[in-house]
Amino acid sequence: MKNADLEDWDRIAATYASVAGSPLDHISKMFRTPLWESLAPVGGLNVLDLGCGSGWLAAELQQAGAHVVGIDGAANLLALARATHPEIAFLEHDLSLGLPELECEFDRAVAHMVVMDIEPLAPLVRDVRRALRHGGRFALTMPHPCFFNFASAIDQETSEWSRRITRYLEPEVWRIDSYGGHNHYHRTLTSYFDILRAHGFSVSRLFEPGQAEGSGDAASRAFRRSIPVFLFIEAVAVDDGAA
Repeated sequence: MKNADLEDWDRIAATYASVAGSPLDHISKMFRTPLWESLAPVGGLNVLDLGCGSGWLAAELQQAGAHVVGIDGAANLLALARATHPEIAFLEHDLSLGLPELECEFDRAVAHMVVMDIEPLAPLVRDVRRALRHGGRFALTMPHPCFFNFASAIDQETSEWSRRITRYLEPEVWRIDSYGGHNHYHRTLTSYFDILRAHGFSVSRLFEPGQAEGSGDAASRAFRRSIPVFLFIEAVAVDDGAA
């Protein structure tokens, strides 16, 4: 039986696909430089695109010369990916269960705006380490656990913006309205680092972009540049990790 998270993504597939990878996708624009610095050069490499959605990033990787396998659990998103990019191998699999059987070893893996939507996460990280060669890189992007989805406010005297952080250390399931509604699994930075370390990864880069684009007045745009609400992590496969 398909889990409720995948049912959500099947329901909102068309809305999500209309934004992801398009000129409207400000999040992907923020991450473009660190993501490609981590993955490239990909010519001739085997690359896993985890939570590939409608396949736009897999297509960019393929055009850059990579041999790409895209994996997603949402059948409706994969139908869009296969229709648009028939030359790429796309596999349907629930990533909360880990990875399906794969036919080769991989040099890179990317999970762009995916891991916060998966519960549990450890089986996927475990299997990504098993799929990557020693020294292979795993690039992850996500909402910033410290600041995302916490209420913002402006000080009427100083005109300075801030975010009120509450219950950060408590894992929670948040219902997010974007694209039509889906679950977000809030974890601490410690949780992400512990999962990576337990399964044979060493974090080699952390990047917190300021979000300059999007709607709002000059003050709100300046606020988004000063407090990061997204996060990039690069991890390197260094040992076998946990069984």
